[in-house]
Amino acid sequence: MQSRFGWGLSVSQWFVFLLANALALPIVLGQAFGLESADITGLMQRTLLLVGLSSLLQVTLGHRYPIADGPAGSWAIVFVVMAYIGRAQGYEGGEILRLLAGGVMVAGAIMLVLGLAKQTHRLLFLFTPLVTGCFMLLLVIQLSGVFVRGMVTDPSSGVMTMPVALIGLLVFIGVLLCSFSRHALIRTYAMLVGIVLGWGAFALFGLSAAALPNVGSGMQWPEVFAFGAPRLDTGMLVVAVLFSLLLISNQVAAITAVSSVVSGPQPTMKDALNRSSWTSGVSHMMAGGLSTIAVVPLPVTAGFVQLTGDQRRAPFMLACVLLALVSLFPAAVGLLSLLPAPVANAALLATFVKLVVLAFQLLTRYPLDQRAGTILGVTMLLGVGCMFLPPDLYRDWPGLAQYLLGNGLLTGTLIALTMEQLWRKTP
Repeated sequence: MQSRFGWGLSVSQWFVFLLANALALPIVLGQAFGLESADITGLMQRTLLLVGLSSLLQVTLGHRYPIADGPAGSWAIVFVVMAYIGRAQGYEGGEILRLLAGGVMVAGAIMLVLGLAKQTHRLLFLFTPLVTGCFMLLLVIQLSGVFVRGMVTDPSSGVMTMPVALIGLLVFIGVLLCSFSRHALIRTYAMLVGIVLGWGAFALFGLSAAALPNVGSGMQWPEVFAFGAPRLDTGMLVVAVLFSLLLISNQVAAITAVSSVVSGPQPTMKDALNRSSWTSGVSHMMAGGLSTIAVVPLPVTAGFVQLTGDQRRAPFMLACVLLALVSLFPAAVGLLSLLPAPVANAALLATFVKLVVLAFQLLTRYPLDQRAGTILGVTMLLGVGCMFLPPDLYRDWPGLAQYLLGNGLLTGTLIALTMEQLWRKTP
């Protein structure tokens, strides 16, 4: 009985982790593109389905690790930049999303071909510990701003309020403290405990949504090409090719991070990366067909595994199946959307602490001499600096330059890759 109870808690916690990573970005993107509430609900449904199916595909046929797939923060920045540029030029949100779907599918096709040909591993020489550590650190910096803002902002008003900020901070601290508990049960389910208590606090102080959103009943299959057939232009084609490198870097970072915190027999990086590549290609093609943001293996899963100590594949697989099934019922999606965003953001932010540690472990695997220190410094200065550039500054630049300047993670990773290859180590 206790074993079944533990399994139930483990599946529930993985389910909440998958859900928390998937909920925020569809809402943010829907608002950025000026979509109606019904369209945002449909976008959320398709995103949840994609997250469940892609994560299940990866753990069974891909890299074989319990790594959650989630909406790619790197793609999200491109989506937001495109929303700003397109709307300023008078384009409809759906038209811009068709262009983005085309770019996602091209990147997916590249990943699919490389993976099926078993050639992705030949690019591993590009992703040294220094490059991978820079990528992970930039990822943490870029997403931490999103999660901190979400942790302290009232979802209904969009402004920072004291009760919401206080609850969010207490959830963040509570999850961290539970992860250090002497009691294995509390330590293992730290994130679930934090989310349940935080949701309860929101309900107690009347901060939660008052009613379910108006959605249909029964089962509803997701709409394919909801905004029309994908299209492509030269700028988006170049971005898709560049993003293929970033996606490989993301997979290397996720596999490296999780493999360092799980025990038992593990596949080689070569095999795991090739399989992860073609499965990511499939999920990107699915994302284009479902008219939603692409998903990628999340390196932050390593922080979750280390935080909870739960590295079993079976509960993770059940949670993936459950999320995919739940996404087919609009009423259930509406109920899940009531999870307070500040609580979800605070719990996820706690898992980033472990990811920061893993990033520094990679960066210091070899001595930070003048060469490595300079590469790290230039990458962080220019990569992080691009994150703070206002879109107005480069709105008249060519499309490719706008994509690069609007995405510090892509810019910083490309800088680290280039410097690492051109600046050879001295004997």
